[in-house]
Amino acid sequence: MYEYLIKEYLKKITVDDILNYAKKNNLEISNSDASILLIYAKKHYETLLNGDPTNIFKELKQKIKPETYKEVYKLYIEYKLKYLS
Repeated sequence: MYEYLIKEYLKKITVDDILNYAKKNNLEISNSDASILLIYAKKHYETLLNGDPTNIFKELKQKIKPETYKEVYKLYIEYKLKYLS
């Protein structure tokens, strides 16, 4: 069920949504990092939900700021445990 909802949400999400989420959670994120995260989320959501995302996170680590990467990875683990376990 969550997978379907996430898939539908990803169709509508924008860079501004990511920036607003970060701002509400006191995270600093650049427009560039937000754009990269959006592209990766839309392209790789199935692997992020059900597969082994190791290679995805390795790529992200090379493309976004280290602080952003740490927060994104932490949030990924937190939400995956909360909603998909």
